[in-house]
Amino acid sequence: HEVLAKELEAEKQWSAAEHHHVASGNWQFAAQMYFALEMYEDAYRVTKTNGGPVPARQVAYRWGKCLGGDAAVKLYQKFNMLELAIDNACDSKDFKYGFELTRMAMKQKMPDVHLKYAMFLEDEGKFEEAEEEFVVAGKPKEAVLMYVHMHNWDRAAAVAELHYPESMPDVLMGQ
Repeated sequence: HEVLAKELEAEKQWSAAEHHHVASGNWQFAAQMYFALEMYEDAYRVTKTNGGPVPARQVAYRWGKCLGGDAAVKLYQKFNMLELAIDNACDSKDFKYGFELTRMAMKQKMPDVHLKYAMFLEDEGKFEEAEEEFVVAGKPKEAVLMYVHMHNWDRAAAVAELHYPESMPDVLMGQ
């Protein structure tokens, strides 16, 4: 089946190639074929039918990324997965895309995206940027704790004084 599927692909007989990919147990090859051809609906259909809901959501996410903008948002909403797409973007460190989706269609999730970005920046050692993101996320306490953990008392005190005054006694005691 698989040899025949490859021959049919070469002849641009997509549907027949799909049939043989699936018959040989390699439905993923059919989905990849369709995706490479930008036949996203077919890639999604093959994946959902043969792989189930989790791989189908992964294909839908990739499909949306290819579309971008409003079209991506509409697709994610159609599949009831806009929030999942935002989470996927953040989990894969694609914060630009996560912010874009959030700005366009789910503004209430913006603090969560800023928080995830802040934690990423902290892990990367970009503490001043992380501080800014923690504050924008409405989590200034996290910025204070980040600096306390690092024993950077001056920055901890500065952030506490500006954004989380109730933590000043803890900062001063930590010194």
